[in-house]
Amino acid sequence: MNMLRIILVLFLVSCSNAVINKKSENYDSRVRYLIIHYTSENFTESLRLLTQRTDRPVSAHYLIPESNDITYSKSNLRIYQLVDENNRAWHAGLSYWDGERGLNDNSIGIEIVNTSGCDKSINQLDRFEDLQTSCNFKKFNEDQIDLVVNLLRDIIERHPDLKPNNIVGHSDIAPDRKIDPGPFFPWFKLYERGFGAWYEASDYEYFLNRFNNELPSIMKLQEALANYGYEIEATGVEDKQSKNAVRAFQLHFRPSKYDGLFDKESAAIIYALNKKYKNG
Repeated sequence: MNMLRIILVLFLVSCSNAVINKKSENYDSRVRYLIIHYTSENFTESLRLLTQRTDRPVSAHYLIPESNDITYSKSNLRIYQLVDENNRAWHAGLSYWDGERGLNDNSIGIEIVNTSGCDKSINQLDRFEDLQTSCNFKKFNEDQIDLVVNLLRDIIERHPDLKPNNIVGHSDIAPDRKIDPGPFFPWFKLYERGFGAWYEASDYEYFLNRFNNELPSIMKLQEALANYGYEIEATGVEDKQSKNAVRAFQLHFRPSKYDGLFDKESAAIIYALNKKYKNG
């Protein structure tokens, strides 16, 4: 009898402590940004650096292998998930986008195996010619981009509030120290398949004609670039911080020339992007 009483008491206590699940409609996803990187290493070294503790530990939520990498042994490319999306991966570092800093807290990071890289720090490469001689950029394979598209489709199903203009590269959010995913990442192809931001051709042509005779002032252009999301101070001078931000923008939207200087094409693209994504 005593044993029955004990069991009954334990049952009643457990019932009283049970969590009642009543779902609220007042919440959103922590994920506001998606950041694309290249690894600068082969698959094996990329996996090691992103999963093992080092002096400067880094990680990402996902890793995309490369098909012609001799260190990748599987017959077909597979997406590797390294960190759960609910957890904070260490991939963005010191970063800024559209008024927000420290993007590790609210972003998903995708690393793509690609051995592009520079033999000097980005801070030392001010001129377009320096980048051409010190950096070796390599194209991404089509099957890698197919995997990225499939992954983005899955991510956005889970995080439908993720805005197209918040799918960015590492260089976009850290233009003073990063240059990945580099000039060969196919942002326009990604946009054609439904992911990321791009400008309307008609808006670009309109602003290109409008700026044919005279560009807006440097300060106005810097303000327009800041309005889109880049970290740039409107000084009215094409100083180092301005060139860094403009270079990152050009790598993303006009990779044929990423010299960090405002020109007619860059100005037209900036204004066209703001018209589409920032209401003018």
